[in-house]
Parts: sequence; structure tokens; C-alpha cells
Amino acid sequence: MFLLLLVGCPATEPAVSRAPAGRVDAPIAPVRRPPDPEAFCDSRGGQTFVWPEVDGGVAPAAASGWTWVNVWATWCKPCLAEMPMIQEWAAKLAASGVPVEQRFLSVDNKPTDLSGFMLLHPEFPKSPRLADVTKLAPWLESIGLDASASLPLHLFLNPQQQIACVRNGAVGEGDYDAVAAVVQGR
Repeated sequence: MFLLLLVGCPATEPAVSRAPAGRVDAPIAPVRRPPDPEAFCDSRGGQTFVWPEVDGGVAPAAASGWTWVNVWATWCKPCLAEMPMIQEWAAKLAASGVPVEQRFLSVDNKPTDLSGFMLLHPEFPKSPRLADVTKLAPWLESIGLDASASLPLHLFLNPQQQIACVRNGAVGEGDYDAVAAVVQGR
């Protein structure tokens, strides 16, 4: 008799009953919030942008609208990784009716560092090089940045060529909407 009692007991706990699934059960979609340029920008300069002295002495021409200045170097892995993406973003912004001109500034130590890299990577945009890298820190300070700002460095200039937004460090896939908000003056 004792053996019969053991056989009749369940080996596991009874299952918890659940409500039947509804016809439209689905995960709740997250609420999409508008991009926050204040969170994207490390600072909002306001001062007029002035190019540093570059090799050849001719700074890029000022744009008539918004300008995105990317300060980079061939030794900077995040700079190289984001370059194709930010070029695509400029095209995407233009296609959506928000043109932004991109300008690039290399801060490589020697002219041959940049020219050798460009020979191997013709898909990268033309870029003037800071003529004297010892003047990088004073130039950064002259435009309201910390002398030790990290690369890549993104400067967004409004049509009056004033610094509207500064981003230290790389941008990522999720930053497109914030960039679009910045260059739309939001």
C-alpha cells in the first residue's frame, strides 16, 4: 500500500495556470522620443569658427549653409571606422532636404602620414592637414575647446559659421537623428 501512494504522487509541482493568450498579444513598442541635441553635443560654442593654418596655406572655403567639420587622424581607429558612415549621413541629410557640407581636418604629424594613407585609401575624402601639430592645442582653445579634446572631433557650424555644437569622440549608428536635429537648428 505504501508503494501505491508514492506512485500516485506527482514528481513535479503542478503547473501554474496562465490566462489564455489574446488575439493581439505583442510586445509593447518603446516610445520613440525626439533626438536630444543637448545630450549629443558636448558643448555649444557660439563663437565664430576659424580654421587653423593648414598645409599649403589655403583653408577650406566657408560653406553657405551648415558645415560639419570632422577633425581626425590616420592613426585614430574610431576616426577611420566612422568616416564612411558620416559621409553616408551627409548624403542622407541632403536627400531629405537638409544639406550639410562636410569639411575634414587631419591632425597627422607629418604630411607623408596623410598622403601615404590617401594613396592606399582613395575612398576617404580629401582633407587638409594641420600645418603644425604643435599648434593643435592652442587652436582647440581658440575655438572654445579643451586643449586635450579627443579625436575624432565633430564641429557643427551654423550658416553664419558659428560653432553650434561640438562632439568629442566618435559618433555611432544611433546618433543620426541627433545630427539631423543639430543641422536643422533644433
